[in-house]
Amino acid sequence: MAVTSLGYGVNKQPIAQSFYIDEPKGIYCTKVDLFFAAKDAALPVQIHLRPMVQGFPSAQEIIPGTQVSLPSSSINVDTSGPALTATTFTFDEPVFLKGQEDYALVVNADSKDYKIYIAEINEFTFGSTEKRVNKNPVSGSLFYSQNSATFTPAQNQDLSFVLHQAKFKHTSANVILHNAPVSKRKLNNNALKTTATSSTVTVTHLNHGLEVGNKVTISGATDVGGITAASINGARTVVAKDFTGYTFTADSAADSDALGGGANILADRNIPYSLAYPNMQLLKPKGTNVDAGMKATTGKSFAGSETAFQKSSTFEGIRINQNNAASKVYLIAHDSAETAELGAGNKSLDVQLNFSTDDSNVSPMLDLQRTSMSLFSTLIDKQDSAATSGFNVPLNFVNETDAGVGSSAARHLTNVYTLGDDAVGIKVLIDANVPETTDFQLFFRTATSDENIFTKSFTLQNPDNILPKDNNPNVFREYEFLIGGQGGTLTSFTKFQLKIIMRSTNQALVPRFRALRAIALSV
Repeated sequence: MAVTSLGYGVNKQPIAQSFYIDEPKGIYCTKVDLFFAAKDAALPVQIHLRPMVQGFPSAQEIIPGTQVSLPSSSINVDTSGPALTATTFTFDEPVFLKGQEDYALVVNADSKDYKIYIAEINEFTFGSTEKRVNKNPVSGSLFYSQNSATFTPAQNQDLSFVLHQAKFKHTSANVILHNAPVSKRKLNNNALKTTATSSTVTVTHLNHGLEVGNKVTISGATDVGGITAASINGARTVVAKDFTGYTFTADSAADSDALGGGANILADRNIPYSLAYPNMQLLKPKGTNVDAGMKATTGKSFAGSETAFQKSSTFEGIRINQNNAASKVYLIAHDSAETAELGAGNKSLDVQLNFSTDDSNVSPMLDLQRTSMSLFSTLIDKQDSAATSGFNVPLNFVNETDAGVGSSAARHLTNVYTLGDDAVGIKVLIDANVPETTDFQLFFRTATSDENIFTKSFTLQNPDNILPKDNNPNVFREYEFLIGGQGGTLTSFTKFQLKIIMRSTNQALVPRFRALRAIALSV
């Protein structure tokens, strides 16, 4: 057995050994053993794997996760034998190598003092003066390089190395992942509002996910409206809420109407969602599979009557790296809410991944560093200032007939349309998908050429046709609205604007629109 030097020139000059993976489905490589006859006193040795390109180690591509460096102190030197002492380079995680493909093991060092064992045709085997190497021991070639990019084969030489592969004992297994803690949200500057003589504090906190009766911990607030920070910060009970925020009772009453609290207010939140997208970087060799399920915790719509904090008892199937739309609202609760509502140690969301294989050489692999769950929710309500149940009562109700902005959560406001001639009516056609628990309203306003349309109030217009609702998202029906027209009561106008208010008592289900057409009707 011969030896060859690493780092045998001025620049880093590696050696490479090609090898072939004959398992048709591939293998997972866990570590590599090398054998050294001499080493440098201080400098390290590095290895990595590369694919082979047209019979040579790739000039640039390194297989991720295969770069390992060992200090000189970890390099074993053996010149006596008879069995050589190995130096093991262990990968941080098993590395998948495709079946029936060639790869290259690359070894380098910045020192020519390293000497590594190789097998060379016609040389004696290690420890023998009689037995010679008469054939290449592996299906590959040794390569030398002077620049780490261009390699020259040595047909009669092979690196002495051992490639270790994983063997999997089980044909199936599962892993359960849980949601991470929900961080507090930093609120906008001066997000607290007080009213003179009242201890009620209104918090502006969009899409907070909290319900009446929930605890919310406030921190970082400063004095506002004569209420001290100590009377605001801490655990507070939500008294009223809508999509814009919530109210709680401070420890004392305010002496003035004020906005304040400062720029560093933090508050608990829950994360509502009705669509989940599991982002998972998976490796699935041939003969392997991964399926997934989740246990979710119910939330409550802004205008709904659902019961929150009901966690599923069984895993329901979900699609990985795809949208998973739900027919109800779920939530991820903050830590104290999880403990209070679900019990200590329980989480809002559990995701189970089921792994399977039909070959002991391969298994699915999940990259936990690149695993997450994207959650989406819709902001929609159904407001009624007088209702006490079934609808959400907004903190500050503004009717949608108002000339300004109403208080509904979901709306579409068209541009102002200016006409060349006077009109007396508008024909509106809307293609909409309207599931159960949802509806929409059409409002309009008009103005003459010398009027400011933005000072005009909106008027509600009911549809002329009554159409059935449909939970199939692909079914769109044409709603017809006739505003004014010949013989109508609408004063002639040259400008008009439309507004659509979308409403639902279930945030998971919303009206959807495909087309809106408006035709001005002449005198």
